[in-house]
Amino acid sequence: MNIVIQGAGRGIGLALAHHALANGATHLLLTARNPEQSVGYKELPPSAKISWFAMDFLDPDSIAIAGDAIFASQPKPDRIITTAGVLHDGGLQPEKRLGALSADAMLRLYQINAMGPVLFFKSLWPALRRAHPVVAASISARVGSISDNRLGGWYSYRASKAALNQYLRTMSIELARYNPYAAVVTLHPGTVATNLSAPFRSQLATGQLQSPEECAARLWAVLDQLLPDDSGGFFAYDGQPIPY
Repeated sequence: MNIVIQGAGRGIGLALAHHALANGATHLLLTARNPEQSVGYKELPPSAKISWFAMDFLDPDSIAIAGDAIFASQPKPDRIITTAGVLHDGGLQPEKRLGALSADAMLRLYQINAMGPVLFFKSLWPALRRAHPVVAASISARVGSISDNRLGGWYSYRASKAALNQYLRTMSIELARYNPYAAVVTLHPGTVATNLSAPFRSQLATGQLQSPEECAARLWAVLDQLLPDDSGGFFAYDGQPIPY
């Protein structure tokens, strides 16, 4: 299998890359903002089976350039997975009330969590629309479900993940007209021991926190079971559908 993973420099993306390689991937095409400086590059250096590409979701030009290079390297990928997401970053924190909203923070989360993935899939559209089995998946979050929102808060993160779900749902409808063998989905990974979850782990019940490796194995199992009829869906790490 030829696997494209955005955000493979660390966290879930890196764990997915290791899992894909252990499960027989023939070629990994991996991205990071600065590949050579990433943990992923050190653990999975370039080889005949591994290629790295620089890409930053805050830089649309870099998305287009990386997409063109990936397509030139592998025009028929089997899986394309995006993993990048931001909830907090330095002074940027999830908003608990409306008065905490900031235009700059809202835009940053939207660019990384929603715009980046769909622009990446746009850059790989020639590969996606070829009539062959392919799965395109993005890491979303259960809090992006509008119907499941009962607690409020986290305004920009919720909204950006809801936008991601809608982008990929819409993309799935268009793609089905060209490639009936494709499946386009968003995935809820659960709570994973990455930088994103670090400030909130004290609130978790015992056993609720997954390692990146555990999460990658569960998400991979979900991807293994997907059929074209599942395209446009939103699924949890245990394979259960989540309402939008």
